[in-house]
Amino acid sequence: MKAIIGISGKQFHVEPNDIIEVFRLKQRKGEQFEIKNVFALEKEGQIITDRDYLGKCSVIAEVVDEKKGEKIYVFKKKKKTGYKRKKGHRDLISLVKIIKIQDVTS
Repeated sequence: MKAIIGISGKQFHVEPNDIIEVFRLKQRKGEQFEIKNVFALEKEGQIITDRDYLGKCSVIAEVVDEKKGEKIYVFKKKKKTGYKRKKGHRDLISLVKIIKIQDVTS
C-alpha cells in the first residue's frame, strides 16, 4: 500500500519503511505520531482519491533523527556602489520513518 501525504508544507509519496526528510517537527526523536493529511491512497493497484474515504485514513510515523540541512548561501550585489552582502543558513530537519499506512479496513 502506498500513499501521498502532506506534512510540513510538502507532499510526499510514501510506503511503509520509507524515511523522508521534512522541516523540523514538534515531535522529538523516538516519538510516534499520526499524519491525517492523506491526499491519495494506492490499494491493490487502485488509486483512491475519495475525500470521505481518505478522511478516515492516516499514516503512523516516527521521528528517527534530527539534523541540520545543507548550507544555503544568499548573495546580493549592486553595481557601481560597492554594495555586497553574503548570508547563509541551514534548515533544521527531522528524519521521519513511515511505520504503517492505516485505511478504513485496517
